[in-house]
Amino acid sequence: MDPITHAISGAALARAIPKHHLPPLQLLFLILLTMAPDADIVLRFFSETVYLQHHRGLTHSILLIPLWGWLVYSLSSYHIKAKSIMPWLIGGALLLHILLDLITTFGTMIVAPFSDLRASFDLLFIIDPFFTASLLIPLLLGLIWKQHKRKMGVVSLILMCSYLGLTYSNQQQAIDLARKTQPDAVSYNALPMAFSPFHWQLIAIYPDHFARAAVNLRPGFTGTRLLFDEAFANGLISTDMNGPDEISWQELPRMQTVEGWDLLPGTAFYAWFARYPVLLEKSEKHIDFGDLAFGSGAPGVRAAFQLHIDLTGSADGNGSAMVAHGAKNRQPQAWLIWRGERRSELTLTSAPFSWLSDLTKKMFY
Repeated sequence: MDPITHAISGAALARAIPKHHLPPLQLLFLILLTMAPDADIVLRFFSETVYLQHHRGLTHSILLIPLWGWLVYSLSSYHIKAKSIMPWLIGGALLLHILLDLITTFGTMIVAPFSDLRASFDLLFIIDPFFTASLLIPLLLGLIWKQHKRKMGVVSLILMCSYLGLTYSNQQQAIDLARKTQPDAVSYNALPMAFSPFHWQLIAIYPDHFARAAVNLRPGFTGTRLLFDEAFANGLISTDMNGPDEISWQELPRMQTVEGWDLLPGTAFYAWFARYPVLLEKSEKHIDFGDLAFGSGAPGVRAAFQLHIDLTGSADGNGSAMVAHGAKNRQPQAWLIWRGERRSELTLTSAPFSWLSDLTKKMFY
């Protein structure tokens, strides 16, 4: 979830829960605290790929909320501790951040460090102006009707939950469409797409491939798309999106169907990170993998987090800058394509907490 929505949710929590209005300092404290779990962004100063590996990890673990809450409260000033309800508000702010991240598609390690499972409810696109507005508008009204500030905070949280109820209903409708049109699939899912709660990516899961399609459950309703630059908007949503009666499916082979995929650099990490890893392109010089959850394979979409494996082992990942006499000794290199031309060499070989799993196996097996 974007930082602005996290901050607004903190304001809603601060307005709705206490019986008496919090002073400005405590209000600001809770707003900042709802954004605090994303402090793991400091890892980007060390390595972008290490940041990606640990983002939404320890700072987003439900199991560690008591630890983080105690630490925050212990380091807080007397003015912050003045209200007896503050320990509960601190825990609530941290929990609210985690829950808002859970409803997006990125994945959150809610039981870290004991598992690197990346849980996701797949209810909202990472930025949803409708969702943000449902939180913000009642709070703005509370600035006008100051005697009803707490009521407006409660209304804000109720509207938030109501909107999530709408998206859940739409998600189930989308999954039903996938089930009807791909009856032989093993399982199904629907991922939210940009601009509207009625835009969904359908995914049908088969043993050797994924089938995907984009659907607008309310044809003609474009949502907030008109608020954004056309080039930006076109890169976020599939150009092949149809109504429920005209669904167009694509089939993409799973990453695991590539012979020897697990011996290639970067694939162990990518198999953990990617929700629906697929083969995009394969040649003698390179192999490209992508994740349906981040737009790979969708026509017109500028996909994020693709894995490019340069089989020539060139210095820039494009098959160039080779030293002729040393070419035979070059090893394949893995590159993570963030979006567009931005890339980072991927040297990670495992999921973030695999060491703990290995230690457990040695202790009990």
